[in-house]
Amino acid sequence: MDLKKATIAHVVCTYPPYRGGMGHVAFEYVERLRARGYNVHVFTIQDQTVENDPRHIHRIPSVLHIGNAGVLPSLFHRLAGFDLVHLHYPFFGGAEPVIVRKAMRPDQGLVMTYHMDAAADGMKGALFSAHRRLLFPWLVNRVDRILVSSLDYAKHSALAELDVDDRLEEHPFGVDLARFHPGEEKELREDHKIPYETPVLLFVGGLDVAHAFKGLPQIFHALEGLLAYDWQLVIVGDGNLKETYRAQAHGTGLESQVTFAGNVSQEDLPRYYRLADIHLFPSTKRAEAFGLVALEAAASGIPTIASDLPGVRTVVQDGNTGLLVPPGDVEELKKAILLFLEQVDLRHRLGFSARIHAEQKYAWDPLITRLEQTYDSVLNQQSSRLYRR
Repeated sequence: MDLKKATIAHVVCTYPPYRGGMGHVAFEYVERLRARGYNVHVFTIQDQTVENDPRHIHRIPSVLHIGNAGVLPSLFHRLAGFDLVHLHYPFFGGAEPVIVRKAMRPDQGLVMTYHMDAAADGMKGALFSAHRRLLFPWLVNRVDRILVSSLDYAKHSALAELDVDDRLEEHPFGVDLARFHPGEEKELREDHKIPYETPVLLFVGGLDVAHAFKGLPQIFHALEGLLAYDWQLVIVGDGNLKETYRAQAHGTGLESQVTFAGNVSQEDLPRYYRLADIHLFPSTKRAEAFGLVALEAAASGIPTIASDLPGVRTVVQDGNTGLLVPPGDVEELKKAILLFLEQVDLRHRLGFSARIHAEQKYAWDPLITRLEQTYDSVLNQQSSRLYRR
């Protein structure tokens, strides 16, 4: 089948304007494919009212909506007529009707991007565990291709427990190298009253319960031991834990050196990376599987201090594009920050290497071309099956 004539559906639990990595990746795929002339649609949960959505975005009311999960039985019928479906997983309540449709209509191509293992505590964690044991193998067995952001993460994820044979493919996520680029932001420094010579540490992430694993408390505790040094921490993001984090900063005596910038516009986000000298990304759980923010920092020419987690360490290369520390280790995080504060040449050199690494591996155009090749392979596979019948 001619890929240019195919109809393609992306199914994802979140989508812009909601800020989250999975929805961001789906958005980049959809918009860049449509720019190349493909007929691509999006199916996602209707979790908020969005005005002036383009016609290719379909927000579906859910029967039951908990967090980023939603039961969408109508997906089964809504996906009729599409030649290929691209499922972004995990999507509890949305993945199941997609797979049921595949089981009943094996001629419909199905690609799945496996973003991360679903992890949680308490009752939610128990439900995730039950899903992993009972339904996840059934889902994986029916997918034509399984895409992962890195083989490193795949080897340490729930996928490693299953037989995925030759269906597994590495498809790193990309970064807009024109939008995120090195530079200075003197005006932004002035806006936040940060002296020109003061090193800026940057944290970018949601300040809500869903993103509590991003490691902001660990940053506070690490910086508590560095009050004698000149630095300013700028926090970009918002959420229901913001006031809790503000109280923590106050309780550790950091309030005068911490700036809560809130949610900044998509237009201003690259400016905050250019404002910074060091990017902090000390996530504490394996729910962090890649690190789009670390990639944006790399494209902006600044090094990242990140946790040594599967997947993350493919983006942040220890001693080359940044520094890796054990997850949750406040003392090692403090040592890494101090090293960058004291050795300006080192952070400049690693920031330069980070930009080169981003250019060589994470430019969007070749990554989308590779996605096209996967789609074409799946559609030809489906055509072959139909011909054999």
